[in-house]
Amino acid sequence: MSFQVKIKNIGKLADADIRIGDLTVFAGPNNTGKSFVSKLLYSLFNAMNADPVKGYMNNSMKPVRILLRRLIRRIPIEDDSLSSLFEEMNKEFEKLRNLIKEYSTDEFEELGKIILDCLEKTNRMEKISKDIISLLKANENDIENKYNPVPPAHSRLVRSSKQIAENIERRRVIMFLEDLIRSLSKLNNTFESGSEQIFHDSMRWKIEQSLIQNFQVSKLPHLQDVESTSSEVEIEGFGNFKIVNDKPQFRITLAQTYANLIYLESPFYWKLKNALENIRDYPSFRRPGDRERLSGVPEYFYDLARALKFQYTGDMAFPHIYERLTGKDVMGGKMALSETGDLLFHENGRQFPMSLTATGVANLGILALLIERKVLDKGAFLFIDEPEAHLHPAWQVIMAEALFDIAKQGAKVVIATHSPDILKWLEVHAKENPEDKKLIALNHFTYQGIRDSEQDFEVKMAMIKKSLTEPFSNLYLKGLTL
Repeated sequence: MSFQVKIKNIGKLADADIRIGDLTVFAGPNNTGKSFVSKLLYSLFNAMNADPVKGYMNNSMKPVRILLRRLIRRIPIEDDSLSSLFEEMNKEFEKLRNLIKEYSTDEFEELGKIILDCLEKTNRMEKISKDIISLLKANENDIENKYNPVPPAHSRLVRSSKQIAENIERRRVIMFLEDLIRSLSKLNNTFESGSEQIFHDSMRWKIEQSLIQNFQVSKLPHLQDVESTSSEVEIEGFGNFKIVNDKPQFRITLAQTYANLIYLESPFYWKLKNALENIRDYPSFRRPGDRERLSGVPEYFYDLARALKFQYTGDMAFPHIYERLTGKDVMGGKMALSETGDLLFHENGRQFPMSLTATGVANLGILALLIERKVLDKGAFLFIDEPEAHLHPAWQVIMAEALFDIAKQGAKVVIATHSPDILKWLEVHAKENPEDKKLIALNHFTYQGIRDSEQDFEVKMAMIKKSLTEPFSNLYLKGLTL
């Protein structure tokens, strides 16, 4: 199935019409928007593929969770009445978390009942917070009496310093509890908005987060070519997405889902996999309501790293492609994931870490590993930026063959490429197998925009190849005159 994507005022694209097919090719010079469109489509489809309600509700609970953790260190455990109240509040919060944890998108009709149960928990937590504040204030006079047994010679000084310290701590706990009440009230407003509004807000939140984290921008208008003008993406059959006055808007015709969404970029990310995962896991000290931090590493890398940690059931979808890539005529080995999560290259009975593996081998090896672990399956959507990167021309042809076969056998593949070798293979294959031409969607990116997506395949291919090979041709002709 092919479909059109219309883009206005996003990235380098003022007004573009792109066709997506089984194998989609974005070709053209640097800085014309090829990778941008790939990331944009990945981000939007990833949002539709996710369980946005659960993520949105967990995110809405984050300020409450942070404040409860801080209060754990503040509530005096020697005070039985305070500790029992706080223990009761923690139990209510765990019940709230479990309600959301057990929810799935398949049970949308149950969301209304779950929201009512959530409201009951948040209202109960709010009441307990107010009870704790009242108890702290009621005990204020007891602090003075607490230090009366101090010996007379030191009574004034000791009583004063200890009383000040305890008063400060008590006021700090009250301040945290007041913050908690405000956060719970805000959470209540979310739940009271109703299931349909929560679903809409969840989807908008997920689209926004997906775009921000994959592009690593602090706000959506940074994705616009002209910030003062609204931007729009229209995906035929699926819906549209807009940025209007800094805010995302969307309309979904069909909530499209795929078996898996995969974005492959530079293999150098995978050489630094453990270090990048440590950056992601590094503790962040934030106040409730603070913005999410940007790590500098796009979310699609972490999405795929998480997917690779699981072993899926069933047979490989593309066994012949896997055997071709790992066979002695190509890599002569395979990538594997160790129990500790390290990527290793196995060759002739030996293991090599990614840091000692040729980058070209890593490029083909990751693709083979995705097939082996059944992450790349029929029904998946693979975006791969510059599949030719670090590959010898002979291996570029092998990569082209593999990607085309994957697309032909049931996955959708989008590539952004500058490789004349990959394009020439596609051209020759289309001539040898005219029936396969309909599987290929060619999109020619230029500095003036995207050439007509409905243009004849051969004409468009000739224009793309000319733009890519012209520098070499000019140098070759110049060399003949010297």
